[in-house]
Amino acid sequence: MQANGEPEPMPSPEYVERIQAYMAKALHEAKINTSWIQPNLQWDAAMRDFIAKILDPSSRNKFVPILLPVAQEIARLGAINSLTQTLLKLTSPGVPDIYQGNEVWDYSLVDPDNRRAVDYNRRRDMLQALSTATPRELQTWPDGQIKLFLIQRVLRFRREHADLFRRGEYLPLRASGTFSECCVSFARRLVNKWIVVIAPRFSSRVGFPLVDERWKDTVIELPETLSLAQAHDLFTCRPLPLRDRKVKLADALSILPFAVITSL
Repeated sequence: MQANGEPEPMPSPEYVERIQAYMAKALHEAKINTSWIQPNLQWDAAMRDFIAKILDPSSRNKFVPILLPVAQEIARLGAINSLTQTLLKLTSPGVPDIYQGNEVWDYSLVDPDNRRAVDYNRRRDMLQALSTATPRELQTWPDGQIKLFLIQRVLRFRREHADLFRRGEYLPLRASGTFSECCVSFARRLVNKWIVVIAPRFSSRVGFPLVDERWKDTVIELPETLSLAQAHDLFTCRPLPLRDRKVKLADALSILPFAVITSL
């Protein structure tokens, strides 16, 4: 992938080497035809040659044009899963752990590929750009800035309301409607402080983009213990219409594909 999140038009020599290193690890650790202790040099060479040929950047190669749209779809679904995973670990009970470099999309494979240097200058520039970015501007998110935005907002909120995350109870919430199985939702509550977290799953069933009326009649039912006065979304700062203690996902996810509702 390029820095903007778009796939390379053709595989670079560096990319070919990365895939060869990944396949070498996979084959050696499978211990079927070769291994680290008893390497089959002929088998290893054949693997490297095969990878080089299917990723040949010349116009003769018919595989790469077929691979690109598949890779783009996998990357899109993976990005949504990454946003959900990040939001859940930042708001669930416990201490969130974020690997250096994973503040935006990270297309690394297993080691040794994931040991490459992190581009901190790029991440610093992206973080500074968030000061003027609006949630709606982040709707086009191939560069991963939306993930950095999510992390920044939730970590800042955690710092301001540390007791809620340290001692607040966890309340799983019930969804109903057409896509009730395609979202995860829970509340954290401590006395009169609370948040409601909403994140997508099984996103291919809903369609893309995962916002607005795609969610149809899907709603989250909120518990009686939450005082809903001045309820708004943490990321967009928009007040949310709540009817009969229910929030429509078409409202909560009207701009971004995730939400943290709170009155704080």
